[in-house]
Amino acid sequence: MISKKPFGLAIEKNNTMNLNYAIATFCFGDRYYDQTNRMISSFETIQTPPEIFIITDNENAINKKSFTKIKNVGEYNAKYLKYEKNYYSFDFSVKRFALQFAFENEYCNVILVDTDVTVNESIYSHERIMECFTENSIMGQVTYNFSNEITNNSELGKRFVHYEKKFDVEFKKNLLDFMPEDCIQFISISNDIKFKFLEIWDRCIKIKDKDKLRNTPAGNIDEMCFAALLNNIKVGNNSDKHINLLIPRHDKWY
Repeated sequence: MISKKPFGLAIEKNNTMNLNYAIATFCFGDRYYDQTNRMISSFETIQTPPEIFIITDNENAINKKSFTKIKNVGEYNAKYLKYEKNYYSFDFSVKRFALQFAFENEYCNVILVDTDVTVNESIYSHERIMECFTENSIMGQVTYNFSNEITNNSELGKRFVHYEKKFDVEFKKNLLDFMPEDCIQFISISNDIKFKFLEIWDRCIKIKDKDKLRNTPAGNIDEMCFAALLNNIKVGNNSDKHINLLIPRHDKWY
């Protein structure tokens, strides 16, 4: 059950500066603990790091800093403590709890990231980061077009259509011309609907599991876009603002 709490937007963090955004991520397994610690180290290079909310199965493997908040995933759903250890079978729906963790700590602006990102020291700034957020939206620098994907061999979009049938709704598909990839997403959702968004995402995951929908592409693109549109949240591309403030450093082991 997703908890609902009335939180404000402006809050003081890190005791030195008001930052109204946070980072949220997740990590499971030795390879990813190392990547998370690498990300944390990269944020130490900037004067005032944002708070980083981390969901994991092993809190002791994560470097604890003044700006890191770490929670065991079992506090949200213990089933995720047992997980596949290969990329293609891992259930990436667990990342919704990282976002919930940040939401529960009063944030409305959250960058939801894969844990392999690092700070681009040469251009990263809080001002540039805030310019990447758009009110009431989920934005990404890499996006997919629903109309293009649904007509080829991609699985992208097929789960979205399934959820439309289950919820008995249908959306204009031009609203999905820019479906944000879930590696780096700039999420800005107001207090009054951010937990409603999570509840719909959670319901989609239950439908996905029950109806045995294919979990490819690995991620949450269909689920997040559906939960967004059902709550009148826009999805789109923000590459016209800034790019590469955070850089994914993929380890090609799969």
